[in-house]
Amino acid sequence: MRGANSRPCAVKLRFCPNSNDLLYPKEDRDRKKLIYACRNCEYKVDANDHCVYLHNIHHTSAETTTIIQDVRTDPTLPRSSEVHCPSCDHGEAVFFSLTTSEGMSLFFQCVACAGKWKDEGSAI
Repeated sequence: MRGANSRPCAVKLRFCPNSNDLLYPKEDRDRKKLIYACRNCEYKVDANDHCVYLHNIHHTSAETTTIIQDVRTDPTLPRSSEVHCPSCDHGEAVFFSLTTSEGMSLFFQCVACAGKWKDEGSAI
């Protein structure tokens, strides 16, 4: 079963026709092929494709990225001394980027007063 983009839509379980047990993926090293084999009898069958497990992750619009409220203390974030806080006019801020509805946006947080603002961008 394949979807529109030629990826498998689901990996179906295979069962042994002799014992009705589940067939497990196994490597046939002599022929260099993927096979499915029964663990209770000698039944083996060649695999149709190379996919033995498929994990689909579905994201919803309700999912949001969690941002630590006070990013000033995060030592992994870069700092800029070329911006001034609109609240207290301090000259140092931590900055990070996030994907918003407008695209990628740059956010700053003042290291002195924790004021946050979004970079409006200026043409160079």
